[in-house]
Amino acid sequence: MSEGYKPGLTTVSLLAIAYAAVVVTPVIIYMSFLTGLPDPARFIPVFISLLLFTEVGRLTGRYVTKQEAYIIYFMSQIVAFDALYWVGLLMNVYYREAPYTKLFGIADKIPTWAAPQLDSWAVRMRTFFASEWALPVLISLISTVGSLLMDIGLSFVFIQLFIEQENLPFPVAPIDAQAIEVLTEREPERMIPFAIAAVIGFFYEFAVYGFPQLTEAMIGTRIQLIPYPWVDLTEYFSGVLPGALVGVATDISTFAVGWLIPWDSMVWIFIGSLTFFVVGNTLGILLADATKNPMLLRWKADWTPVAKIDWLWQRSVYDLWASPFIGLSLGVGLFSLIVSLRYFKPAFASMLNLSEAAKRKGYLPLGFVAAMIAAGAVMGAAVAIWLYPHLWWFWLLSWTIFPFIQGVLLARSYGEVGLGVQIPYVREAFLIAFTKPGEIEPWMVPAKVSTGAGIITHRIKVAMMLETRPLDYFKAYAITLPLVLLFSFIYLQFFWSMAPIPSAAYPWTVISWPIASLNFSLWVSRSIEVFKPDLILGSAAVMLAASLVARRLDLPFSPIGFAALTPPYAINYFLGAVVGRLLERRLGRGRWERVRGAIIAGLFCGVGLALALTIVILMISKSVWILPF
Repeated sequence: MSEGYKPGLTTVSLLAIAYAAVVVTPVIIYMSFLTGLPDPARFIPVFISLLLFTEVGRLTGRYVTKQEAYIIYFMSQIVAFDALYWVGLLMNVYYREAPYTKLFGIADKIPTWAAPQLDSWAVRMRTFFASEWALPVLISLISTVGSLLMDIGLSFVFIQLFIEQENLPFPVAPIDAQAIEVLTEREPERMIPFAIAAVIGFFYEFAVYGFPQLTEAMIGTRIQLIPYPWVDLTEYFSGVLPGALVGVATDISTFAVGWLIPWDSMVWIFIGSLTFFVVGNTLGILLADATKNPMLLRWKADWTPVAKIDWLWQRSVYDLWASPFIGLSLGVGLFSLIVSLRYFKPAFASMLNLSEAAKRKGYLPLGFVAAMIAAGAVMGAAVAIWLYPHLWWFWLLSWTIFPFIQGVLLARSYGEVGLGVQIPYVREAFLIAFTKPGEIEPWMVPAKVSTGAGIITHRIKVAMMLETRPLDYFKAYAITLPLVLLFSFIYLQFFWSMAPIPSAAYPWTVISWPIASLNFSLWVSRSIEVFKPDLILGSAAVMLAASLVARRLDLPFSPIGFAALTPPYAINYFLGAVVGRLLERRLGRGRWERVRGAIIAGLFCGVGLALALTIVILMISKSVWILPF
């Protein structure tokens, strides 16, 4: 790879960042309030912004470079992810009056540092511009800055570990890189499959998302041509496989991602999903009465032959699999840490004495990185301890040890498989073990039990593929995040002043917020009995041992794949992988690898455009609906 890394943060990319923050943020917020945000929604700002600026550049003769496009691409994703940053504050206010929190007796226990009282001027006038919001906003911002410092610092460590030292493949990174290259370089060999795939992706995703909105706006009836988010086949198999989750995700992007995941990992994702959610769920039903096991009996009581995937998925996790999943992920995390140990010394040595090549990339020295991590940990832990000093030791763990372990697991999972895997329910497990039922304050304290450093490592891998100076990503991030938070605050204030949230003006909030309040109440009140220390430790030990043995004997076992456990998406991933291998045989490996990235990038572009058109239809129909005549 050429060492001539070029800057991506320029006037052009800064204008694109500002455009996404100002124009796209309200769209993301409004869509989430109206219909919820499907996972592919992150493609909306990405491809709308990138297509707009690359086309304007071609028309004006100031072509957007691939380095500038890289910054536009990933900063637009940050806009999509963080546009809803402040919604949590409003949800805390809702918890003060939600029927479920009242039912469980916790509504009046919410602290004022989390949300103002219902009779306060700020809530009565529906405004953030009031003194009652000063402390909740300040706590949120301090915790976010601390978290950001830790994420950036840890990402420099993981870049050295997993990119510079281990040189993991990061299988999804070439797709991001090719999407950017296709739109900036417009090579016919890749542009043609890109354009065809974009058209297919557009019409398919519009059938999924846009057509129901169009029919509702025109004839008052929502017609769903393609079920979303999956085709639910569970009911048809309930007679022979009671409790099994059987279905296929319908989003085309998940099918295409199956082309990228390494085959061994894909097979183990499929095996892991079937092991737990088909075989395990079924055996749990069949053996419940014979064994009289409380977990199995509870699972059987929650199952009905006509239950749908969403209900059975949630209940099977709570009744059976939460503890094993924690253990499996913990085992994989410890395995990842053990495998990486031999790379720590050269990684830290490299950071201690940066080479000229590392300096050209914009890497930071070890002392500076350590100071960032320490400053972030101190900021976050100090706020948490101040809010709830009784659990000071847990807040210290959550702001020091947990992010590192989770970061190693996440970065390695992105590097090996292309999917993010992390240890679930860490916060819930500790709070249930060390707090009293109904004690709500610790559940609202900002804790950091994960990290964004894993996905940042993936993005820096893309930067290197595009010969973009990695430091420019962090500079752009430092500009983008404050902009998004500012405009998210302003636009959320605007929507709140228009109508209460939740309310009929924002239909999805009427559906989703009560569900969120129920789940919150169940955790706080201990009505969910999910954590079994023996299962957690046992499954962790088994996974760690199996992973070490497989590595020692060079067996084709993917612990990260096995721990992914994502039904019914696993089936769609697997189908995509099978089709990809058939196409590879037909076209030849070299040709398939050349066009594969362009096809996937085109599909994602079509998804973004279809969602954007859906939002336009939705906003027009709602604006007509609220007119007084």
